[in-house]
Amino acid sequence: MAVEAEEGLCFVRVPLETAEGHEAAALGVLRPLAERGLCIRFLRIFPGCLSFLAAGEDLPAARAALVDAGVPVEASVGCAVVTVFAPNMRSIPGLMARMGEALYARAIDVYQTADSHSSVSCVVAAEQLADAIDAVRGEFGLTEEGP
Repeated sequence: MAVEAEEGLCFVRVPLETAEGHEAAALGVLRPLAERGLCIRFLRIFPGCLSFLAAGEDLPAARAALVDAGVPVEASVGCAVVTVFAPNMRSIPGLMARMGEALYARAIDVYQTADSHSSVSCVVAAEQLADAIDAVRGEFGLTEEGP
């Protein structure tokens, strides 16, 4: 297991006008971003809203693209991601629960979570990143060098 962190991100939330047919509304959000060559990740599409992460320096261009498309934008700047990499993650039940509980115990706000076959990640405020890393390392018995 290993812990990695990334700073300099912004968390963007876009309310979608309608829950019914929200896929078409989401495409209306994604297309202007793609046309401006902006990379996003941690994309989540739900009835009623869409959210994603972007590089902090891309926020002005993302906001302009969406405003030009008539889309309202809510953004939180100064975000970071803390990730636990666990190659054998599927054999570790409750990994996300343990990570979430460790962050909650330190009063660290989690904006969003994501997982893959080999990692779990949480979006947090950059000002809380050092505490988040410490909490996660403590929960999983990791040091800066590894377990």
